Amino acid sequence: MTALPNNSYQKGMLKKQIQLILYELYFFAQKDVMIGLSTKQKRGNKMKIAISSDHGGNNLRKEIIQQLEELGLSYKDFGPQTNDSVDYPDYAAPVTEGVASGEYDRGILICGTGIGMSIAANKMKGIRCALVHDVFSAKATRCHNDSNVLAMGERVIGPGLAREIVATWLAQEFEGGRHERRIEKISALEK
Repeated sequence: MTALPNNSYQKGMLKKQIQLILYELYFFAQKDVMIGLSTKQKRGNKMKIAISSDHGGNNLRKEIIQQLEELGLSYKDFGPQTNDSVDYPDYAAPVTEGVASGEYDRGILICGTGIGMSIAANKMKGIRCALVHDVFSAKATRCHNDSNVLAMGERVIGPGLAREIVATWLAQEFEGGRHERRIEKISALEK
């Protein structure tokens, strides 16, 4: 077994090399997961994503669009195309309408905190929008809650974490089972 370096420079270099290797492994693992993303994709169909933001989420939306393009996913960008102040419900509506109608498989909404977008989205029948700012919640909300819209806040998280959240959320399937009963109860509340 090789001894670990004993001076701080060598330890720092080793730490950077390990971090780089871990990042590369994570990136390639996520890309492989995303390529075989869902049951639809396994049948040869691409998952369709609807994405939008308000002015407070414009930069992060552009980052996530770049990620969707890198992964070869089909998406529709509902804007806005400028940084002028806009009202988030106006930009949540086309995403949630598209997901609720089945035109899009999932939606992504971004504003300053993600709160306004998630509140607006959850007013639409058939939408289960989850406000997520960590990877564990992204996985749990897909597996247990069958969330079909993801909300994030540009002022809350950075682009690196947002990409991890999106990759995780898109790659997960709903587990069904005991969770199915709970989703049915949520749907009953909408009536």
